[in-house]
Amino acid sequence: MKNSDDKKLCDILIGEAVIELFNEDAPVSRVTLIGQLEKMLHAADTPEKKRVARLALETIKTGSEMNNNEKSGEGVMSFFAKNIAADDSTKH
Repeated sequence: MKNSDDKKLCDILIGEAVIELFNEDAPVSRVTLIGQLEKMLHAADTPEKKRVARLALETIKTGSEMNNNEKSGEGVMSFFAKNIAADDSTKH
């Protein structure tokens, strides 16, 4: 059961890190996500938060190692949703 709880907490923390990157209008990539999780690890004020942050970092880093065939920066997206209006038109 603890493993399931750890997975949920890890997923929540990764989500919070992504949201923080969105709020900063920063690009979202493994590199920036790892950087944000490291900031969160250093800011953690309890052993439990530090443990979960380490698990989240390990999860992202392990995923990065499994996908070594990807080039650095591939799949990076910058989200500026505040500045983009929905466009339903189709251009050919």
